[in-house]
Amino acid sequence: MFLIVAGGEPPGKELLHGLALKADMIIAADKGAQYCLESGITPGLVVGDMDSLDQGSVERLSALGVAMKRVKADKDQTDTEIALDEAILRGARRVEIVGAIGDRIDHTLANIHLLRKALHHGIAARITSETQQIFLVGSSETIIGSQGRTVSFLPLTEQVEGISLTGFLYELEDAFMEIGKPYGISNVVTSDEACVKVGKGILLAVLVHGLNIRCMLR
Repeated sequence: MFLIVAGGEPPGKELLHGLALKADMIIAADKGAQYCLESGITPGLVVGDMDSLDQGSVERLSALGVAMKRVKADKDQTDTEIALDEAILRGARRVEIVGAIGDRIDHTLANIHLLRKALHHGIAARITSETQQIFLVGSSETIIGSQGRTVSFLPLTEQVEGISLTGFLYELEDAFMEIGKPYGISNVVTSDEACVKVGKGILLAVLVHGLNIRCMLR
């Protein structure tokens, strides 16, 4: 698993440490490197234009021998996208992204859109915080060990066809969702193994209080 630490709302130290222990590589995007250092974690690579990273953190990273890929501020990619591209280049099959949500809704949406890029490359990716876990469903996913948790499903593509939900309070069979009709909000997981299937299109899934859950992406 590759861990990307973005520069949005700082992840809690417990969450960051738990994921760092499981990571094959940690890639920090700009200010995400500062979050790592503050938690006593050394990233393997730092990328971005470094406009949000203080000089003290830059000096500490240099002293630790951390590889840094600095790009121009005038660019067509976000720092988090650059981090994801680095993970793709290094053969990542699973990616966890923290620090990817916050009070800038545009940045949050941009990071959610990056999940689609990961999906296109065959990578199981998700955004994780202390309160929620965000991932995409392009074919089928099984949510394990999350009985009683709230989950919402929204269409990421204009239309999503052939939706089946089993193991949820509100189950569906060969259903249809479209942008502008958010009826998939606030479902509840009722089974230890809940399955989501999609025939065509991409669903956005938001699992609330995701810190203690294990989502098996199949």
